[in-house]
Amino acid sequence: MIIKFKNLGILIIFFTNTLYSSNFSNISSDKRSSNVVVEPPHWWVGLPDQNLEIILHGENIGLNEFELSKKAVGVSITKTTILPNPNYIILHITIEKSANAQILSFKSEGEAGKFNFEYELKSRNSKDRGLSGDDFIYLITPDRFGNGDASNDSFDHFNQTGVNREEPYDRHGGDIQGIIDHLDYIEELGVTAVWPNPLLENDQPHESYHGYAITDHFNIDQRFGSNELFHTLMDSLESRDMKMIMDVVYNHIGNEHHLFKDIPDSSWFHFHDGFFQTNYRAPALMDPYASDFDKDKMTDGWFDKHMPDVNQKNSHVAKYFIQQTLWWIEEFGIDALRIDTYAYPDQAFMRNWGKAVKDAFPEIFLFAETWVHGTSVQGWFLGDALGPEENYLDALTDFQVYYAFNDAMNQGQSWTGGIAKMYYTLAKDYVYDHPEKMVTFLDNHDLARFSGVVNRDFDKFKMGVGMLMTMRGIPSIYYGTEILMSETDGHGKIREDFPGGWPADSLNKFRAEGRSEMENEAFDYISDLAKLRSGSSALSAGNTTQYVPVDGLYVYFRWDEIETYMIVVNTSEKEVSSPIEKYDQFLGAQTIEGRKPILEDALTGESVSATEQIISSPKSLNIYRVIPFMP
Repeated sequence: MIIKFKNLGILIIFFTNTLYSSNFSNISSDKRSSNVVVEPPHWWVGLPDQNLEIILHGENIGLNEFELSKKAVGVSITKTTILPNPNYIILHITIEKSANAQILSFKSEGEAGKFNFEYELKSRNSKDRGLSGDDFIYLITPDRFGNGDASNDSFDHFNQTGVNREEPYDRHGGDIQGIIDHLDYIEELGVTAVWPNPLLENDQPHESYHGYAITDHFNIDQRFGSNELFHTLMDSLESRDMKMIMDVVYNHIGNEHHLFKDIPDSSWFHFHDGFFQTNYRAPALMDPYASDFDKDKMTDGWFDKHMPDVNQKNSHVAKYFIQQTLWWIEEFGIDALRIDTYAYPDQAFMRNWGKAVKDAFPEIFLFAETWVHGTSVQGWFLGDALGPEENYLDALTDFQVYYAFNDAMNQGQSWTGGIAKMYYTLAKDYVYDHPEKMVTFLDNHDLARFSGVVNRDFDKFKMGVGMLMTMRGIPSIYYGTEILMSETDGHGKIREDFPGGWPADSLNKFRAEGRSEMENEAFDYISDLAKLRSGSSALSAGNTTQYVPVDGLYVYFRWDEIETYMIVVNTSEKEVSSPIEKYDQFLGAQTIEGRKPILEDALTGESVSATEQIISSPKSLNIYRVIPFMP
């Protein structure tokens, strides 16, 4: 028989010896039982690229011939590509602009047997909205956030089974339902965009929890839920006017992926004699003196032993990853993509990928992880003032500002160190065409938690968060930052479980009564800042003017035609004062009859008359709304 499993994920067609299913025409018996994976599992009419490549994977499928029913309108098979591995074949489909949504019927006959199968072309219904400075991002490691459905914790057919919350690198059972269950909490924090680490299947024998060794590009990992449940999450976010950021990976896949376990063509991956690991040296890509060896090691070396390095220069590989991306955006209405390890793939491919995505979804927001050192190195990847050519990215994860946060909170001020590091970092924003789009952060899933970095000093924590929420860029926090999670020891522990996300947890920090007084203060502080930022055009999208730090005192203004804010940061251990005349560019312009404007604390509403000195307490941050004096 023929059994057709067609969900939102991979279309798998099983061929056995008797007829079953009204979805298929009567066919002759096959020579043997087999299965075929079809990627992408369905497609759409109306996309800019009219050329679709359907990859079929099954035993000897490449030895079959394929025919498209004459009932197809505006759709044709232009050619087939036979790969060195006969278990693959690529059908090149042309979809004319005039084509309407329809079900395509294919006939095939050959060594893999005789069969028919159907392929759906849908009408487009994209809802992507992009990101802006109004947004506040919440980064989640799904396995560690909340276990909303214990029934999907483990399945015997996966390489890694079971749940062990005592082991930092094992699976802990968090899932998509756990995110859905706590959207009220996330919304209360003031978050507008949710960014989960990759949710796609990672059928790896070890450390499969983090998601970055993908083994199925068209299905949610069953231990996280399903494609249908991901739709439910998307609907829940949309009902709250919240957005989804999808974490995507193009540099590598997991070595348990069918594309690697049964390789279509050796040119799909970079192979070397022995294990050839990347050198993680991004400057080799732009260094005018770089050796070919270092360049090749950077781009063609493997990220890790279980992460085969993909050769994006292969046209079919490039097409596969571009189509996979478009499929998820169109199917689910993804608002933004965060590109993992952006510096490591072929950069020409990444530019072509970016163009294809932007052509199809002009509003989607694309930001890339470039974990590098130096503003000029980081800026090169944006293709703005320094890059080789347009690459269609909107922004990067701003590691240079992250480094500045750490120095500002943990070092005394020197000519270039301490809080001066922030000044010098922002002074280099001329490198970017749109620095206001950069994604800023204090910590993330790869980094020591900020509260631990500042040695649990709550004053320093509040200074860092205060700057994050009032600076240019789109702020992002890692789940648990708001309740002072402080782990600094290794990835497994940094990605710790959120207390209360599991039914057996003795503490539930999703609720105010389960949090300590200081944890509630931290949560409320971030929530208040998020509300302040979202309601202020100056803070979310305005201009920035900064003053050279003196004695640990750093002052900057966020302003536009509507309002002006003065942010005063004192990173020193002593009270510091600064003459009011220094800020006449903003305060003097609003002087009436010699009387200075009022500085109103934006969080408390208390007013301070701007007379002769700005006095700042030790280790403090104040956000003042500048109110003109009214006679």
